[in-house]
This record gives sequence, structure tokens and C-alpha cells, in this order.
Amino acid sequence: MKLFCLFLLMFLSLSNLFSQVDKDKVFLEQAEILQKVPNQPNVRKLIRNVIVTHKGTRIYCDSAYLYEDKNAVDTFGKTRVIGENGATLTAKNTYYDGNTQTAKARGEVVLIDEKMRLETESLDYQIQTGIAYYTNGGKLADNEKTLTSKEGTYDTNSKIFYFVKDVVLIAKQDKQQIETENLTYHTITKMTYFKGDTKITSKDGVVKTKLGNYNTETQVSELQGRSRIDNQEYTLEADSLYSDNKLGLGYGYGNVEVLSKKDSMFAEGDFAWVRRNDNESKIYGDVIAYQINLKDTLWIKADTLYIINQKGNNAKKMMLAYQNTRIFRKDFQAKCDSLAYNRGDSVMRMFRDPVLWGKKNQITSDSIEIFLDKNEPAKACFNHEAFMLSEDTLKNYNQLKGKRMTAFFRKREIRTVEVRGNSQNIFFLLKDKENKLIAMNRVDCSDMNVYFNAENRIQKVAYINKPEGSLTPKHELKEPQKKIKNFKWRTDEIPKREEFIRRYKMTAPKEK
Repeated sequence: MKLFCLFLLMFLSLSNLFSQVDKDKVFLEQAEILQKVPNQPNVRKLIRNVIVTHKGTRIYCDSAYLYEDKNAVDTFGKTRVIGENGATLTAKNTYYDGNTQTAKARGEVVLIDEKMRLETESLDYQIQTGIAYYTNGGKLADNEKTLTSKEGTYDTNSKIFYFVKDVVLIAKQDKQQIETENLTYHTITKMTYFKGDTKITSKDGVVKTKLGNYNTETQVSELQGRSRIDNQEYTLEADSLYSDNKLGLGYGYGNVEVLSKKDSMFAEGDFAWVRRNDNESKIYGDVIAYQINLKDTLWIKADTLYIINQKGNNAKKMMLAYQNTRIFRKDFQAKCDSLAYNRGDSVMRMFRDPVLWGKKNQITSDSIEIFLDKNEPAKACFNHEAFMLSEDTLKNYNQLKGKRMTAFFRKREIRTVEVRGNSQNIFFLLKDKENKLIAMNRVDCSDMNVYFNAENRIQKVAYINKPEGSLTPKHELKEPQKKIKNFKWRTDEIPKREEFIRRYKMTAPKEK
């Protein structure tokens, strides 16, 4: 009885061993013809309606060679491999290795996994891990996009694709195209991750970057490294970018550059956003901006710059610069807290302690309005406590002051100044040839008109409504007499061109 039990235990152990070995072997389930191959005792030739199975994988083909010693099968003609996860692989021929559970498919290869279809000429598919890869070009397609590359890997379990070399993704709905060197795509989340030189092209423009991600469903992209958005209306470049194509939003972070193409306005700063649908953009943080003009560029510097460029006849077209605003052009400079330029009426308005300098002239008032004609000054209004100073060759200061003042320009030069309300004028008389001071003339009246010559010197003054004047010879002049109340010569505050030199990638235009 003990001997019988021992024999039974040995038999059951051997049975389990043989069952395990059989499970690991590639198993022939069906074939119409089974033939031995001469001089190859471990090879069987299978013909017509062949079905081979192995660990949940089923292989269908027209004919095959079954290698019993290698635990492999070589299939030919309309090969179809179906894995346990439901993915289906078709090809002209396939070599399947049962030991590694790898199918090497060749010729018109198609891998179908749910709604995804991968086409290539050569594919290695590790069925146990669910990973398929190709190295000689392939094309992925589903209901939303097509994707091509020279090399690629697909994980049928995680539903993630990895593409390398000459990668091109095209969205079917909006024809958006991504070209890159390294791309990862998740078929479930619709997220695309790219690395290397990348170009995203759509109806809304072109994006260039080296690292980032893009959601093909929401059309939201996040770009790291120096990146650029370029379309018909603007160019936005920064160390990192965020873009939402559906909402028309763009955000730039770090060393930001914005070009508004319609008004040729360029700006740089630390952070910026663009609302394409509203035609608005704002840039923050030590902003430098200029309107492109190779002959004479107008530079603006401020903490914040806001541009509105709406479409239509009655649309807003404005530029706002505020806090610590500074302006530089070769022929004039200015400083104020905030500035508003309305392209609709071509008026530039300056607020909070504005100062304007030009050719040894200085003008201050509570606010300033400059009326432009073809981007050239035609008229300037200085509202409340207007004060104009002009330095002569002997460092004397000719002075005009009134409640308000209006200057008229010709070829960028002041030709006439109208002073209204409590007008005051100090003018120093010089002996032209000897360049010596003769006397100082002071006139107080209600209003006056001052006319300048081509050399920007006072040619004539018309005093209106009961002028009261005095002429003081040089030897009788005392220092307090030389200055009207609230006199302040502020040349130490004049903006210098060096403050506006661009800090980032592009260089400032050279002025002729």
C-alpha cells in the first residue's frame, strides 16, 4: 500500500511537470496539411487554415513552419496575431518566438488596438509586455489624428506611444501639425509630450519650442525653454509659454518679447499675456518698447505696457504705459508716471508730473497732450501750471509760465507757443557777436504768444492784455530775480538711450 501511494505521488508530479511544459510550448491547434521537412526532424510544415496558439495568443495564417526545438513558428500569407489584450497584428509574414513571446512581423504590417491603427513595414511585438516597436518608418492613425515617424514604440497596456526622428502629428479636425524629433503621445489622455526642435503649425500661427506638452483635444500647450508663438497679428517669445488655442490666450514667462505687427510695436519684459480674440496684450516688469522706425525710433520704458488693437471703424486702438514711464527719441525725451496713446485720434497723453525735453528746452505741467500727424508732433497742450525753460549759451534760462500752454510744431520744431492765464516771461538779452549778457527782460500779463525762429530761439513775443514789464541791466541782476517761482531745471532726469538698449535676443534697430 505504501509503495502504491509513493508511485501515485510520483505520477502526479510528473503529470504536473508535463502539463507545465506543454503550456510553455507553441501549440498547433489546426492545419489542413501537416508535413515533415526532410533532414529536419524538429520542423513541421503547416499548410492552409493554420491556427497556432501560445499562452493566450492566437496566430492565424495560410502556411507556416513550426520549429519544435526552438519553440517558434514562422508564418506566411495573411498572418494575423491576436493577443490576450485584444490587440490584433496583421502582416505578410511573422516569426513568433514562444520563449520570448515576441512576434517579428514583416511586410504591410498593421497593429490595431481599439480605435488606434499602426502601419509599418517591419514591427517587433513583445506580446507578454504589450510593447511594439519599429525602426524603419511607421504611421499611427485614429479618429482624431495621424502620426508618422522613423522610429516608434507603442505600449498596448498603457496606451502610450513613443516616437523618434522626423515625427509629424496632424490633427484631422483643425489640420494642426506638430513636427519634432522626440514625441510621447497618450491615446487616453490625448496628451502629447515633445522634446528637441519642435514646430507646431495651425490656422492661428506657428509655435517653435524645444520642450513641452500639448493636449490634442483641448488645444492647450505648455512650452519650456526659449519658445515662440508667431501669427499674423503678433509674435510672442519667452523662456516659457502657455497657449490655449480655443480661447485665444497666450502667456509668456521670463525674458518676454512681444511684437504687435499691425502697429509695428515691439516690447520686452518679464511676463506677458495676449488675448487674441479681444486683440489685447499686456506686458509687465521693466518693460522696454519701441515702434519700429529705422530713421528715428521712439522708445518707451515703463513697469507695465497694455496694448488694445481691436478691429473695425469704431474699435479701440490704444497703448497704455504706466508707472515710471520714460520716452526717448533723438530729438526729444520725456518722463511721466503714465502715458496713453490713442491711435484713433493720434493723441499721446501724459499724466502725473510729466516732463518734456528737446533741444535745451524743458516743459512741465500737470498733464501733457501731444497731437500727432503721420507720427510727427503737430501740437502739444500743457495743462495747468505749464512751465517752459530754455537754456542759452551762457547758461541763463529763458522762461515761460502760465496756467496752460499750447505749442505748435513744424518739422518737429516748436514755432509758436500760446500761453494763457497768469502768463510770465523772463528773457535774457545777449550781445550776439560777443556772446555777452546785456540785461534781463521780465513781463507779466494775462496771455502771450511766443514765436520761435529756425534756430529754436525766440524771435518775437506778443503780450496780450495789460502787460507789466521790467528791464534789469546785467550789473543790477541778483540771483533770485533770474527765476520764476517753482523754477526747476531737471536735466539730470533726462532719459538716456542706454536705458532702452534691448536686453534679450534681438538687437535694437540702427538709426540712420
